[in-house]
Amino acid sequence: MKVIIILALCIAYVLIVEAGIPISHTIYEYKYGVADPKTGDHKEAWEHRHHDHVKGGYSLHDADGTHRIVEYTSDPKTGFHAIVKTEGHAKHPLHYGIGGGVGGGF
Repeated sequence: MKVIIILALCIAYVLIVEAGIPISHTIYEYKYGVADPKTGDHKEAWEHRHHDHVKGGYSLHDADGTHRIVEYTSDPKTGFHAIVKTEGHAKHPLHYGIGGGVGGGF
């Protein structure tokens, strides 16, 4: 998930630069979310930028049953800062793979 968000931000940055829009005057805001009860996919992300100051975050339900929440800020003076929180306790199955061996053993 982090890779997708970072890639999307990089692509947006390149498009803005190629369009000749001064980065320091860029203002935008977005938000999206997914809640699919069939697949169990639950996530959301948001971000807003006002000139050189960016604030955003995302959350998702990990496969281990925990809920990860990330909030971040970025500006020219202090750089990028992220706060990562994990809620809940990870739950792991007692055995894995076909035949019950670790790594799909026989």
